[in-house]
Amino acid sequence: MIIRLGQIELFVTNLEKSRDFYVDVLGFIEVERIEKSLYLRAVNEFEKYSLILTESSYAALASFGFRVSTPDYLHVLKAKHEELGIKTEMLVESPHPGKGPILKVAEPNGHPVEFYHSIEQLNIGNKQGGGNALPMRHTHLQKGIPPLNIDHVNIRVENVQKALDYWEKHMDFSISEFVQGENGKFAAWTRAKTSTHDVALVQAKGPALHHIAYTVDGVVNVVRAADLLADAGYRDSIEYGPGRHGVTNAFFLYVRDPDGHRIEIYAGDYHRDRDLAPIGWNMDEYEEKGRLWWGPSVPQRFFETTPVNKEWLKDFHPQK
Repeated sequence: MIIRLGQIELFVTNLEKSRDFYVDVLGFIEVERIEKSLYLRAVNEFEKYSLILTESSYAALASFGFRVSTPDYLHVLKAKHEELGIKTEMLVESPHPGKGPILKVAEPNGHPVEFYHSIEQLNIGNKQGGGNALPMRHTHLQKGIPPLNIDHVNIRVENVQKALDYWEKHMDFSISEFVQGENGKFAAWTRAKTSTHDVALVQAKGPALHHIAYTVDGVVNVVRAADLLADAGYRDSIEYGPGRHGVTNAFFLYVRDPDGHRIEIYAGDYHRDRDLAPIGWNMDEYEEKGRLWWGPSVPQRFFETTPVNKEWLKDFHPQK
């Protein structure tokens, strides 16, 4: 089975500027740097890294990846995608450090998706001392907000129902909430875990990435993120918020990194069993209170998106 969203790779155009933003200001932990890739971890994560920043000639979503329950399940997913006529590529070993086999697939709406099981964990298994062995028990070394865990990606798709046929029907994701438009679903929040979403699907010109999200420790730290950015000279990077969503109930702040990638600083959504019926909104409800329960008005810039890895599209979606 698919367990959860585990990793995101972004193409950035200047790795040093990106490092300053993510590590020195936001407080991601720098794990290692190999050639043109920087590997980062949030402070509560047991896996070696969850965010990869790779220097490129253009900014884009390189891929997003999910951890699965067993190595054998990668082969189950490979067969399932092939039955659906979806191109796959199985690599015996990931090009990124500490990972075993990965399955790359052509998600039907054109987004680069990877599945993996094996990844290096923090070296805590042989340590003694209880809490001192846990990744979060180093607060004296932490900087920034800091971010706690990877949470979700929000992607733009041209047809939400087509996307749901893949994520819900074939990948066994649950829908937590949806927005019903005049001609079908306008948006849906889907999950492998019990919180509100791993992947949000919103109708727009796609394929594209809208944002990635990391959780922080409560509402206070969402607000603190805005202070940190402004104090560090990144006031213009604050795009939208703080505020509260109606959909998911989460408290949010959206910020832009030096390449324009949007990161949601996120806290307070709910957990709900995956087998329960989703919560539905109509378009009027969503526009009135769904996108924004309270807070500042939505800026026009918020509707801009990040493109998808061009090389991946060429290999997996030549029609794009």
